[in-house]
Amino acid sequence: MAALRTALSTRIGSQASLTVRTKALRAPRLVAARVGRVQRVVAASVDKEQVLTDVRSIIAEQLGTDLDKVAADSKFVDLGADSLDTVEIMMALEEKFDITLDEENAEKISTVGEAAEMISQQMS
Repeated sequence: MAALRTALSTRIGSQASLTVRTKALRAPRLVAARVGRVQRVVAASVDKEQVLTDVRSIIAEQLGTDLDKVAADSKFVDLGADSLDTVEIMMALEEKFDITLDEENAEKISTVGEAAEMISQQMS
């Protein structure tokens, strides 16, 4: 954190007051430095395609199936997931993306793409 603060203050001027949003430091979230009233973007926002790729990979691993069989429109049940598998998938996704999916919304997720979209929304 101190290294980031030093690098940013060197880059944008040591006289400016600097606030770094620490919650945003989890990749690939948006990291912003605020100088006075001007906000400068330091890193890019969520890459939805990368999120989908990671979600597909995690689901394939959790279910012990080939990645080629896991498409965005694949339903968990069609991939052979039972309710316990689905809970384990959600836990693995929360761990990978360092997020918490609320139970009510997580229960509504039935496809790989829906999971990726919910994660992307929560990360942006």
